[in-house]
Amino acid sequence: MKERKLSKLMGQAINDYDMILENDRVLAALSGGMDSIVLALLLSERLSRIPIQYELFPVLIDHFNGDNPEMNQKIEKLSDFILQKTRLTLKILRFPMVQNLTGEASPHKRRDICFVCAQKRRTELIKCADALGCNRIALGHHKDDIVETILMNLFYKRELSAMLPRLDLFGGKMSIIRPMAYIQKSQIEIYMAENKPFIIEEDCPAKILPRDERRKKVRKIIEELVQKVPHLKNNIFASFRNPKPDYLLDHFFDPKKSGLYKRP
Repeated sequence: MKERKLSKLMGQAINDYDMILENDRVLAALSGGMDSIVLALLLSERLSRIPIQYELFPVLIDHFNGDNPEMNQKIEKLSDFILQKTRLTLKILRFPMVQNLTGEASPHKRRDICFVCAQKRRTELIKCADALGCNRIALGHHKDDIVETILMNLFYKRELSAMLPRLDLFGGKMSIIRPMAYIQKSQIEIYMAENKPFIIEEDCPAKILPRDERRKKVRKIIEELVQKVPHLKNNIFASFRNPKPDYLLDHFFDPKKSGLYKRP
């Protein structure tokens, strides 16, 4: 997968959703895994050939708060790689995520451990973005993540909602953006196999703590269905940009009569 192809898809998503404008300050959130590394590389590469200019600040959250020697070594290597490839300094955001999630008062027995972790991580990223004067926070979610989230919300939350390519916060003063919203996971994997950029194995708290495997289950369902419906992921993604409100079940539904969450 040529970098040019991925850059084109990223550029299209950025333009479609006005994700990055002139003089924006963009915090690129890195986990160390392939998705976020590709995000940082592509965002940096765009700066050399597009007519607008923005500032990019790669940031990595250390879930071990600097207390894990093995993780510290991985972060040092990643920092060197980012500096070499982008000429940008990787900022390390220390946060005791693992400690918080494994402590006595932790919610680690809950099914939504990933949701809890994501909330805490996002809060820290927003604080960091504010301190750096950034008005955009770029996350490495791709099209597969969005489709999986759509089905998870449908299957488990009984709602039609998606992971937005752009989410404005604080009255539009800051936005969470997902520049890889049009890129599929398989395309990232091919790019990684061909270019072999440096990555570190993500020390995700979910690998340490017991959790519900809902996302894995949904991912498996999608993989099985794609064998029968090749354009399934694109169709699900597109359906949420082409809704037919008059044909949703709530067209004449009055929740005041039957209760918003009353079954069925």
